[in-house]
Amino acid sequence: MIQYLRHKEIDFEKWDACINNALNGLPYAYSWYLDIAAEGQWSAIIIDDYAAVFPIPFKNRIVYKQIYQPFFVQQLGLFYTDLKYANRVADCFSAIPSVFKKINLQLNTNNLIEEHALKVKYKITHHINLNVGYEAINAAYSSDRKRNSKKATSAGLQVVNLNGVAELIQFRRKYLAAELNGVQTDKDLHRLQQLLEKAIKLEKGFAKGVVDGSDNLLAIAFFLQTNKFLIYLSAVSSTEGREKRAMPVLIDSILQNYANANLIFDFEGSMIPGLAQFYRSFGGVEVQFPVVQK
Repeated sequence: MIQYLRHKEIDFEKWDACINNALNGLPYAYSWYLDIAAEGQWSAIIIDDYAAVFPIPFKNRIVYKQIYQPFFVQQLGLFYTDLKYANRVADCFSAIPSVFKKINLQLNTNNLIEEHALKVKYKITHHINLNVGYEAINAAYSSDRKRNSKKATSAGLQVVNLNGVAELIQFRRKYLAAELNGVQTDKDLHRLQQLLEKAIKLEKGFAKGVVDGSDNLLAIAFFLQTNKFLIYLSAVSSTEGREKRAMPVLIDSILQNYANANLIFDFEGSMIPGLAQFYRSFGGVEVQFPVVQK
């Protein structure tokens, strides 16, 4: 049975159990994550009593509702606990009420959908399988990445644990102001802080920083760790940190510490050529996911 449920009708305990046990589960689809990222404005398609679920984040326009991709949510789509549901993506779109006039939704890397009445394009992310030793991971680095990593390490930079996310939010506000101007607001930044703090509270994420010999903080990154993924969710460097290549030191440290783990490191993108090249320099492999528009 397939059915559409409004937010207040969803059994969140069953929902989160489905995401937790899903063959393709991702942290973005947990109810707590969606409640913050979509500000509680999401409904869902449910199949066979939460054997498979399909979240629908939406915005209310004047005369219609629009399904959209919230900030800080890379992939959604159909999540399933049994492979027999993998081909039900099109059925989920057919079950969406007609009140949703426009759609711009990113599905996940395990979702397949043929183009019918919906327009389908593809975006990419970059993955590194961590279920091998660090020597094998490092062997996939580009020659420039290996050389630059050695230079940065010899400069005395150290990776440290951070207890919270206040510094990351401050860094984003200070060092990404020009880049995010007109794209993300202070309200979005507050929502990101809520997400990160909730993830830490639930032990599904952590923050790391890079300091120099004088303990000056140069770079910060936050990682989600759940559903067999280690996700590079938010990262920012200071001006000095970029000059000293602090972020590559942090990423290399994470890959070294999590080598031989049954995890996939997900860079969360990117369609921007420069960033894509940066991710590939660590051995990141391109993986596609569909984007559905109407």
